Amino acid sequence: MEKALAYAISAALVGFGLLIFFAGLSSSSPALWTIVALVPITIGIVSAFGPV
Repeated sequence: MEKALAYAISAALVGFGLLIFFAGLSSSSPALWTIVALVPITIGIVSAFGPV
């Protein structure tokens, strides 16, 4: 159960990063928002596939 919750949190982080990415594409500075979106995406991927 704990592992499923951990994967759900990781997926939520990646989803939040993707939301920032796609919202940032229509903003005035898409490069900045792309870099900002990489932070939660990276944290989510590392926490999902990192060491146990």
